[in-house]
Amino acid sequence: MSKKNNYDGSLIYNEIQKDIKKQKLMIVVSGFSFFVLLMVVVPMAFWLFFGLLAYADLPFFDHGLIGMFRCTKLFLLPYAILLIFYFITMYLKDKKLHLINEIHFKKAIKYFFITLLIVLLPYIFSSHLFLTIIYFIFFILTIYHLSLTYYDVELQKAYNIHSHLYRSEDLGWMSSMGILDNPFSIQDDMNRAKLFVQTSTLGFDFIVLFINMIVRATIFTFAIKSKRYIQESARLFDLILEEELDGEYVKFSVQSKIILESINYLSFRDGNIVLHERGEEIVKLAEIKENK
Repeated sequence: MSKKNNYDGSLIYNEIQKDIKKQKLMIVVSGFSFFVLLMVVVPMAFWLFFGLLAYADLPFFDHGLIGMFRCTKLFLLPYAILLIFYFITMYLKDKKLHLINEIHFKKAIKYFFITLLIVLLPYIFSSHLFLTIIYFIFFILTIYHLSLTYYDVELQKAYNIHSHLYRSEDLGWMSSMGILDNPFSIQDDMNRAKLFVQTSTLGFDFIVLFINMIVRATIFTFAIKSKRYIQESARLFDLILEEELDGEYVKFSVQSKIILESINYLSFRDGNIVLHERGEEIVKLAEIKENK
C-alpha cells in the first residue's frame, strides 16, 4: 500500500519559485555587502590579535627573550613557549572543557605541533620572512581553536564571554606605558593569557561568519539558475514535511538545502531541522485537506 501524501508538492515548487524571485536581489546584495565588510574586518582582526600579542609579557616570554633568539635559527621559539603557557593556563582554568569540546582541542593540538615543526625549519630553509608568515598562520589557528575549546559561545553572546571581568590591577602594574608585568605574581600573567585567548579571536569569528555568508550567497546565486536544484529543494521540503522533520536527507545536495535556508523556509542546525515562519506558512498552504 502506497504511503499517503499529505502535502502538495507542485504547490511547494511554485511557492519556492515565487520566493526566489522576491529574495534573489536581496540575497545577492547581502553577499556583496558581507564581502565589503570582510575587507574591513580582516585588517582589524589582525590588528587586534597582534596588538594584544604585543602585551604578552608573560613568564619565560618577553621582548628580551624575543631579542635573544632574533638572530638565531630558533627565532620562532619564544612564540612556541608562549603557546605552551596558553595551553597550561587554559587547562588550569577548567580541566574538563577540553573533553567537552574535544574536536576543537584536538585541532589546537594539531596546529600547535605544526608550529613546533616550523620552529625547526630554519635549519633547512633560509627565508625567515616566509617561515614567519607560515608560522603565524598556524599560531593564529592554534589560538583560535584553543579559544573555541574554552569559550565556545554564540556570536551574539560574544560581548559577555568573560567569566570574570578583570580589573586593571588583575592584569599587572599600570604605568604611563600601559600594563606592565608584576614580577612578584604569576596570576596577572595567567589573567592576561586568558584575556588574550578570550578576546583575540573575536575578529576571526566575524571573518568566518562573513566568509560563510558570502559562500552561501554565491552558491544560492548559481543554484537558482538551474531548475534541477529548485526542483530538488521542493522535493526536499516536501519530504521533510511528510517525514515530520525526522527523515534522513544526506542524499540531497548542498545547493537544495541552501536554497531553502536562504528563502527562510527552514534551517539545518546540528543535525536538527528548524522550521521558520515562512516555512510554517507554506505548510498550511500545501497541506492536502480531506475534502479537496
